[in-house]
Amino acid sequence: MKLFKIIKRLLRLLFSLAALAALALVYMRYIEPNWIEVSHLTVGADGLEGRYKIAAFGDVHIGMGKDEKELEKLVELINGEEPDGVFFLGDLFDDYSKYGGDAETCIKILSGIEADDKIAVRGNHDVGGGAQWIYPELISSCGFTLLENDRVVLKNGITVHGCAESLYFTPDIGAPGDGFDILLAHEPDVADGVTGVELQLSGHSHGGQIYIPFLLDRILPKGAEKYYKGLYEKPDGGLVYVNRGYGMSLAPLRLFSRPEITVVTVEGK
Repeated sequence: MKLFKIIKRLLRLLFSLAALAALALVYMRYIEPNWIEVSHLTVGADGLEGRYKIAAFGDVHIGMGKDEKELEKLVELINGEEPDGVFFLGDLFDDYSKYGGDAETCIKILSGIEADDKIAVRGNHDVGGGAQWIYPELISSCGFTLLENDRVVLKNGITVHGCAESLYFTPDIGAPGDGFDILLAHEPDVADGVTGVELQLSGHSHGGQIYIPFLLDRILPKGAEKYYKGLYEKPDGGLVYVNRGYGMSLAPLRLFSRPEITVVTVEGK
């Protein structure tokens, strides 16, 4: 009789653990990946007149748990912020060579993003998987200007620099100007080799995606091991903001790292 009670308790415990594991998996797959956070940051800019509102997003990874329905929600959220500029931080498709969905529909949806300035850089997934040759055309079809070791000066005087993808190529942004400079770099750790930039916007890390602090050394990808989530201030005074991304990589799961759109308001002072 005593053994029977022990076995019964053990079975209850195992059933409870299995139920908790199932609930956790449902949360990681269906709840958190669709629980999008729109985070806001305000940055002062000497000599700038008025304000300039940016919506930054990245790591969409179309094909890894994200399809047309999720893209429509993304575009709706971005347009709802009424940004002056929309900056894409790289990784459009998870693996373009294996994507079996309707790429043309995805491009049409993303082309519905509304802003005066639409600028993009390339992520590592925009190089591998056969995307290296097609990505410039894809991103251009969405109405974005692709920057790779290049820059563009906006009408208000802000200079936007775009890094080449640092895991495959050599990033080189040149010398920043005297005004307000923004650097778009897919891998955030590029920041340690850059000076004179007031604001860097990056992605790549997914904020850990499955954020377990004591496993971060194994979770974080190369190029996002120092700067991996949120806002950092460098010793030279420059700011680095790492966006957690919209999609997922390796597995369509998230835990304690909600998908994110970052809205940055640059205000003249």
